[in-house]
Amino acid sequence: TVHLKMSDPDFFPAVIATYILGGDFNSYLNMNLREEHGWTYGANAIIGAGKYVTKLKSASAVRNAVTDSAVVEFIKEIKKIRTEKVSEEVLNNVKAGYIGRFVMQVQKPQAVARYALNIETEGLPENFYENYIKTINAVTAEDVQRAANKYFMLDNTRIVIAGKGSEVIPGLERLKIPIFYFDKYGNPAEKPVVK
Repeated sequence: TVHLKMSDPDFFPAVIATYILGGDFNSYLNMNLREEHGWTYGANAIIGAGKYVTKLKSASAVRNAVTDSAVVEFIKEIKKIRTEKVSEEVLNNVKAGYIGRFVMQVQKPQAVARYALNIETEGLPENFYENYIKTINAVTAEDVQRAANKYFMLDNTRIVIAGKGSEVIPGLERLKIPIFYFDKYGNPAEKPVVK
């Protein structure tokens, strides 16, 4: 869970950090799991923001046989964005894409209505959307790294895996991370007997 509000100074750095991690085709997660390893059609990350507790979620669908390897690579990419400054080229490309999407949305009446509602419900300054592009462009590589360290908390992460136990459990056990088991309804369960 994260406590990120649109009115927080960290809002745009956290959103940009999330896009770099898993927000578009060229994101760290997608380039690793899809392009480098060929394990998936796509890997992504999203972060919620609002009045209430929200979450950072990253996800992908991979074959059972590479589940443990995919977990390792997810963790690697989250560590990377926390410890290495993003390149100016990647940062500028992500900001340009984010601004482009905003410009396309702002022409739609429903988007304008949503923005007006956000100003009221999220306690935003009146000029929040007038300054949107300027605020995004002001995000630095240092801002991204700071936000990643604040919101991408590896020590408070839950890794949820659904797969055939006999194929995924042995590899996951080799990772030496705590493993808890649940039935298909989400109730705690004993480790399944692998046949």
